[in-house]
Amino acid sequence: MNGAAMTNDPATGHLAELRDAELLAEYQTSRSPCAFAALVERYRPCLLRLCHRRLCRRPDAEDATQAVFLALARYPERVKYNVAGWLYRAAWRAVKDLQRTAARRARREGDAAHARRAPTAPGVCELREEVALALTRLPTRLRQAVVLRYLEGLGQREAAQWLGCPQGTVATRAREGLLRLRALVSA
Repeated sequence: MNGAAMTNDPATGHLAELRDAELLAEYQTSRSPCAFAALVERYRPCLLRLCHRRLCRRPDAEDATQAVFLALARYPERVKYNVAGWLYRAAWRAVKDLQRTAARRARREGDAAHARRAPTAPGVCELREEVALALTRLPTRLRQAVVLRYLEGLGQREAAQWLGCPQGTVATRAREGLLRLRALVSA
């Protein structure tokens, strides 16, 4: 990408039109705060919802989301191919780290941490854990379609825009992803 052709003026809205790979390349080469801010603006709501579903507490979800973007800011060269996929995996790791920390704290402080958590139906957390683990086993193209369509609740048109592919492709990937996910969860 030609750095001279890109303007870092957020008022132009030019950055919002760039693809993820272009924003990442701009951030990797120049550490452009505008390029990084555009990535954060694009992915923060999605990652926050993802982390919140796994952690069930808004402050923990915000901490995990912040940890993901901190990792991206510090080590953008670690993103090799797909920004969305890397962010999803980083969010998964951040959630697991927070869960391990919470477990250690709970052992030290007794069961006080569990008493503060919102009650959930028996088996719901285990099922969530199993589905989340099965999602990581799906190929990226299928996982993205399933997450955007069924976990994020995006319409087919919106998901197609996010993924940069036709709506029919999103429908096919989401359907195939659900079938594979069912097989993984029921196995």
